Amino acid sequence: MFHFPESMVFIEEPNGEFKSRPYEVLGWVRSRAHYPTFEQDPNSNKLCRNYYNKAAKDLLIEAKKAKAEAVIKVRSVVLLLDGKTEEYVTPECSDDGAEGEILLRGVAIKWKPIDQSEQSSKH
Repeated sequence: MFHFPESMVFIEEPNGEFKSRPYEVLGWVRSRAHYPTFEQDPNSNKLCRNYYNKAAKDLLIEAKKAKAEAVIKVRSVVLLLDGKTEEYVTPECSDDGAEGEILLRGVAIKWKPIDQSEQSSKH
């Protein structure tokens, strides 16, 4: 089972301890995960979610290659038959009968240094 890297990958904006931390946008990153569906239920939400988590981990790996530290605005990308794409905030997988696939994209970011005067005023 793959786990979503929630400490450094965010569906929208950074949250938790990073909620108000300033960042610099480095650009888009993409990832994809393939998985066999021939002997599994291809419409299983649990199966799709598992490989969504794997693709999210891979998204962070791609971002780190570009010297980023986190990924924001993660979206599942679905390719339509007419060549257009749709984006979702939820896991959306496709299946051709033998293999499933999920495509993700997000925005790679790098944290800006915390201003020491700003940090001391918060304490």
